[in-house]
Formats: sequence, structure tokens, C-alpha cells
Amino acid sequence: MSRRVNRFTVGPIVGEAGTTHVRLFGAVPENLLSAGQKYQWGRVRWKRDGEAQWSAPRTFRINGNFDGSGVVILNDLQPGCGYRYQAGWISDEADVALDWQQIEEGRFSTNQPLAQQTRFLFGSCCYRFVGLDGKIQDDRADKIFAEMSALSATGKPDFVLFGGDQVYADSMHSLGAAESREDFFSLYRESFSQPHLASLLRDNSSYMILDDHEIENNWPARADAARWTSKYPAAIKAYQIYQASHSPAAPLNQAGTWLDRDPDRFWYTFSRGPADFFVMDVRTERVLSRWPWQRKMISDAQEAAFIQWLKHEPGRIKVLVSSVVLFPEQRRPFRGRDAWEGFRHQRQRLLQAMADSQCEKLVVLSGDVHASLYARLTLNGGKQVHSWTCSGLFWPTALMAFRWYRPMLRVPGLLYGGWGKPLGQVSVPGEVFSDNAFSMVSFDEKGARFALYDRRQRPVEGASREIHW
Repeated sequence: MSRRVNRFTVGPIVGEAGTTHVRLFGAVPENLLSAGQKYQWGRVRWKRDGEAQWSAPRTFRINGNFDGSGVVILNDLQPGCGYRYQAGWISDEADVALDWQQIEEGRFSTNQPLAQQTRFLFGSCCYRFVGLDGKIQDDRADKIFAEMSALSATGKPDFVLFGGDQVYADSMHSLGAAESREDFFSLYRESFSQPHLASLLRDNSSYMILDDHEIENNWPARADAARWTSKYPAAIKAYQIYQASHSPAAPLNQAGTWLDRDPDRFWYTFSRGPADFFVMDVRTERVLSRWPWQRKMISDAQEAAFIQWLKHEPGRIKVLVSSVVLFPEQRRPFRGRDAWEGFRHQRQRLLQAMADSQCEKLVVLSGDVHASLYARLTLNGGKQVHSWTCSGLFWPTALMAFRWYRPMLRVPGLLYGGWGKPLGQVSVPGEVFSDNAFSMVSFDEKGARFALYDRRQRPVEGASREIHW
């Protein structure tokens, strides 16, 4: 007699895929486990592409303290290989025969450090209209993930990168905004279980970082004592579970076999083929001040880690992921204090570190502004930094006024640091595409290709760009 393996309510989600390991996330139905209940209910099996025999089933823990979710680490994988897997759960800790017929096969591939190219899907900002009952009201936001899944089937990206605002906890601003832990848990369960996004996350390794709407608009601009002690811990707990747990931000034990503890920071690094990625947390470490030179987007520790990261193997492609735009800036009166233009002193230090480094292949990926564009910064001394912004994956037509448009951008022109020091010249040679879109980004030793697609997977050539180092 065999036991049927049940589907996860959220997941499985493929997270970090290293050279010899991968993280898989899954969550059982809501309220099935209460706080303090932890059971070895998770089940997973896998095999390399082309192999007929599945591995023996592996058990892993589902934890009621983490909204009935669990993360399993698969180790001893082969570099640069494709794998198939099945993951689900049973309400039994016994070693029993399993029936996998109801469980879809997912896919992932491990990193090949010697690869000459990497290709990945990139996008940010997926708005979903959440009603006062906490339920998503339609499936419009999920449709673009069907197009991303279709392109991934033919384009075979190495991973998917999401640059912030994967959920909107304040889709109607303060009306019906998520406040409690249960509100945020429900938001993630609703959002990440939409069928096309679920399919994309099941079949592709994914990396994520938060921006403001995982908490509230322009966080922490309006933060007060109540928000810091109630809303923020609830939002961050949900973020830890549904986004950070399957990323490199969540520490593993020394053997690399399970999650060791909650992350003490959300920024992280990873590598794929010829490229190194520094995924910044530009939300939870901010220091706001009336004095511009005291304002900080990121902590001193994160800033120091970024500078050190630039120094390590500088001949590789170096990719900074910042959920908010590093450049270009907006014209007055559109200019705000939420993006890097409101933190000029720290931005100057980061760009100066890029200029002083031996790195010649520098790229910034960003989101936030509900528009997609390529920009180039020529620093004093001639070194170039390439910026690719892709946002948003879905944004309702009724809210189109809250997008970037080319007349809002202050280009071409000088980019200034603290105390008015010019840092370099910014240009935006292509189109600024202000509609729903996602992108396929590829890097190799010769250059980069930023290919933009609209919500129907039609190429947007005017905003796409190919560059050479």
C-alpha cells in the first residue's frame, strides 16, 4: 500500500542553484500546522536529465513556525547539469511507499563556473489588486508569467531574477493594506500560488530581493513607532519565509545541509557562468536624515562588502542589482528622495569604488519606476557603467500616471554626487518603454544583450540594447 504525495499549496519553488546544490521551497495548506509543530512531512526526489532512475525519496521538515513551509537543500549535484524533480508532502513521518502520480515534474540546472555565457529572465514590480477580503480580484497580473514561462521553454535561461515588489502589500494604498502577520502570509500565498507564476518558479531557479511594496510605499518614509513594532516585523517575517529562505541570504549550517537560522541581512551575492551578482538590500538598512551627507541607502557593512566584492576577481562581469534606480535621475519637479538621487553622498562612494576598481564590465539592474530602459554612465576617466531597468511586470492602465516617461528624465546630462561634484555623463540612447514588460538578459565575454518583451511576448526593439565591453 502506497501513500499519495500531496501537492504543495505554494511551491515547489526552485531557489538558489549553486555549482553542486540547490534549494527547494514548499508550503502546505494554510493552518494545517500551528506554531511549534514541526514534522518531517516534506518529500522530494530528483534525477539528472537523461537518467531513467529517480533518487530515493528524501524527507525534509515542514515548520509551523514558518507558515507551514520548508526548504530542502539537495547536495552532491553535478556542475552545469539539468535536473528533474518532484516535491510534495504527506502527513506521515514514516518511511512508506509513495505514489507520485499527482505531482508535476519541475526542472532546474546547476551552475557551470567555466561557462562562457549566462542568460536569465529579469523583471520587477508585479501589482495585483487585492480586495478588502484579502483576495486577489483577477488574473491579469499572472498572464505575463505565462509568457515568461513560454520563453523560458525555448530560450532556456539559467535562472529568473526578480528585482523587487514581487507583492504589493498596499495595492489600494492605506485602504485594506496588510498590517498583521496573517495579512502578509495570505498575500504571499495568494500571489505565489497563481498558476503561471507557480509554473515559472517550479521550472526555473529564482533569485529575489524586496523593495518598498513588500512593506508599504516608500518605506521607511512614513515609519512611526507603531509601524516599526507591528507592521514591519510582520512584513519581514513573511518576506523571510517566502523570498529570502530559498536565497543565499538565508545561512546554511556548516555542512550545507539545512537552513541554520534566520538571516541577519537580506543582501547577498551569487555567481553564474562568467558573471558575479551583488543583490543589494536598499530598503531595510536605510538611514534617513535632514542632512544629506548623513542619509544612507545601505549600511556601512553592506557598502564595505560591495567594495570588497568589486576587488575579488575584477576581470569577471560584475552585476549590481539595486531595486531602485542608480541612474538616470528625474527632472524637477518629478525628482524624489526615495531613489539613489536622494542619497547622493553614498551613491558617489559606490560609483567612485567602481571607477577605482579594475573592473571593466560593470552593469546595474534595477526596477521600481514602472518603465524599462537602457542607460549608460561614462564616469570621469572614461570607464562606463551600463544600467538596465525593467519594470513593471504588471501595472494597471488606470495607474499609468505613476510611470516614468522620457520627458521626466534629466538626460543627457551630468550625474552629480554629494556637494555637487560631477561624477560623469549619463545618456539614454534608446526608447523609454512605459508599459508592462519583462526581459531576457545575457552576458558573455564580448558584451551583453538586454532584450525587452511586452506582455504578449512581442520584442520591443526600440528599448532593447546590445553592448560591447
